[in-house]
Amino acid sequence: MKPLISLIICTYNGENLIKNCLDSILRQNFKKFEVICVDGMSSDRTRDIIKDYMQKDKRIKLIINNKRFPEGKGFGKWQGFKESKGKVFGIIDQDNILQRKDLFFKVKEIFNKNKNIAGILGGVKHDPSDKGIIRYVSFIGTDSFFAYRSIDFLRNIQDFKKIKIGSENVEKVILTTNSLKITGGNCFFYNKKSLDSIGGYTQDILVIDELIKKGFNELIIIPNATKHYAEKSLFNLARKKFMWAGKYYSKNNEKKFDYLPQTKKERKAFIKNLFFCFLIIPNFSYSIKLYKKFKDSIVFLFPIIAFSNALAYSITYLFHK
Repeated sequence: MKPLISLIICTYNGENLIKNCLDSILRQNFKKFEVICVDGMSSDRTRDIIKDYMQKDKRIKLIINNKRFPEGKGFGKWQGFKESKGKVFGIIDQDNILQRKDLFFKVKEIFNKNKNIAGILGGVKHDPSDKGIIRYVSFIGTDSFFAYRSIDFLRNIQDFKKIKIGSENVEKVILTTNSLKITGGNCFFYNKKSLDSIGGYTQDILVIDELIKKGFNELIIIPNATKHYAEKSLFNLARKKFMWAGKYYSKNNEKKFDYLPQTKKERKAFIKNLFFCFLIIPNFSYSIKLYKKFKDSIVFLFPIIAFSNALAYSITYLFHK
């Protein structure tokens, strides 16, 4: 049976995460899919766990990424793209658990009815019973410095357009290259043909940028699709940002999206965000907006984490300059 959906999971030392992730995928009502796990040389039992699942379900595959880093041509997600056979190409991180059994059905339905979309994002579900850092990520996302450009964050502080596609109420965003929103890396689905038209899959936000230039400028968000179990502590989240920034600024990525502002409008927004992050207090205005809407005090961590992210990126940038 040829898969309609190819789902890529880039794994690394995820022995405590990958089982729940795979179980949530296998619970999907729509069965015509494959799961390609691209492992970045894990030193724990991650690959053994994946191999156990492969014995039970032939739709699960494993390939090795000896370069470890997930993004860029020749790296994890690109390797998964080259091996994928489905008409829809999806990405999910090992620390995600799908919350809807009908998600793949909805993805199929939306692509059948919309030919002009850049992709479909699975929105993060807010759950008051989750532990602090998990609740925080559901409001802000994992990158607090770039929250001002992140779909995950913006959809919580402003109202995106609501539309109905088939039986599903979804959110719709028009993307532009002039003020590019950050999305595309987690619980995200693309039309494989549209990716072929830009030469395949490289880096998350770079792919979105290239698709917009080709005329694929609509983003559809399916609500309450996933939970993101990012890190167990704020320290680990900050450490991860230092590690990611170091790999991003290293010389081994031949082509990547430039996060620094390219236009006058972007420069103005970037400088404002930089001041907000380093001064800390101004970012409490966003926390207050979120608190009024969701009544969860965890959002008041945002200014502190945004400051630590800004510090991580600044130090790493200066070190690699």
